[in-house]
Amino acid sequence: MFEREAKVLAQLQHRGIPRYHNSFYVDTEKDRKFYIVQELAKGKSLFSWVEQGWHASEATVRQIAQQILVILIYLQKFNPPVIHRDIKPQNIIRGEDGSLALVDFGAVRDTYYSTLMRGSTVVGTYGYMAPEQFRGQAVPATDLYGLAATLLFLLTHREPKDLPTDGLAIDFRSRVQVTDSFANWLEKMLEPDANERFVSAQAALTALRQQPKNLQTPTKFKPSDTIIGGVLVTLVALWAGNAFKWKVLSAFGFTPSGICENITVLQNYLNQGGNPDTRAYYFRHFTYSPFNEKGDSKYPLLFCVSPEGVKLLLKHGANPNIRELGEPILFTAIKSNDLNLVKLLLEYGADPNTKIIQKMKPLYEYPILHEAVQYGQIEIAELLISSGAEINAKDTGGYTALDVAAAAYQKNAGQMLLSKGAIAKLYSSSQRIRELQQESKK
Repeated sequence: MFEREAKVLAQLQHRGIPRYHNSFYVDTEKDRKFYIVQELAKGKSLFSWVEQGWHASEATVRQIAQQILVILIYLQKFNPPVIHRDIKPQNIIRGEDGSLALVDFGAVRDTYYSTLMRGSTVVGTYGYMAPEQFRGQAVPATDLYGLAATLLFLLTHREPKDLPTDGLAIDFRSRVQVTDSFANWLEKMLEPDANERFVSAQAALTALRQQPKNLQTPTKFKPSDTIIGGVLVTLVALWAGNAFKWKVLSAFGFTPSGICENITVLQNYLNQGGNPDTRAYYFRHFTYSPFNEKGDSKYPLLFCVSPEGVKLLLKHGANPNIRELGEPILFTAIKSNDLNLVKLLLEYGADPNTKIIQKMKPLYEYPILHEAVQYGQIEIAELLISSGAEINAKDTGGYTALDVAAAAYQKNAGQMLLSKGAIAKLYSSSQRIRELQQESKK
């Protein structure tokens, strides 16, 4: 197990997994001691956070789920997929800023060993182990069970093994206060039969992101539509009380004045239940036009607030993959060359493989990695790759990031891509990067 962990860690390069440095053993007179040297994951385990009285809201638990699923997507892209097999609160480190790291790969197993070699070692932690682990089996969906059990611990502050059961299934609904859609999602993640769970971490993340985050359904109602409507909404808000004021008003499309410019206004709005994905009037300076597709100047809050406001919105459950004019919010951060903002969005589940959609005829799409490479943003490009971006993903024309680097004369970006195994559609792209390297040496 020690050798397997070291071998797997050596090939992992993801910002949510502490970087591997070395492994060795030391013989003593009576024993042999094994050592693995890794980067320190700053923060405390989720178990420690709960022990110290931390209570996570549904929005926070959703964010934790998204961040860990992004890491699992990266692990499952290996051939064969890498399976952690021991996901639990003690093995997830949470920093003060909300960033997460998955640690302790001692129980790691790949599907080749598990299926072809008929491995039968039972490794895991009771309560967080999927039923198939008791039979010595592990599949990609195994880690989904461990993650869901961990989320239950955050919501209930009780070990999953101490919760009531219905057969092999954990009967948790009476013990949590979450939306029905999130409870349904958790239930599917915790299916005793691995075949009944989501087929992959990507499928689980897609389903989670598609869920409504609020019980209210926003409508197209505007305060200017009718006087009666305005009076009705005001009366409903007064009835609900100040603590839930914006939970009601935001459902009808209302936002407070200055929400994009004033962090205090934004904080009060969110504390009073405001929808973090609502739209507000604001003149965007970083888009092609001050008007969106609906013909007005309303934009999702993530597009109009400061970086501090972005963090606040994400903590309250804002969608890190929200789009406007075909641009994901991650694209805006890259266009601004804001490494910290890119890092923050990725931590909260932004998709590093998202594509920019240019609505021309014919429709043209290209991976977000290409944007960073084109402008020589090497740190951002490396961050995207370490977060799971496909290094050889192609645009509508079939060109890869290495083609883009060659066309833009970005020799340093091209060199970085080549060092990570990038390939190009055009043979001349790789050659051009090498020529640029030679020129720079001269």
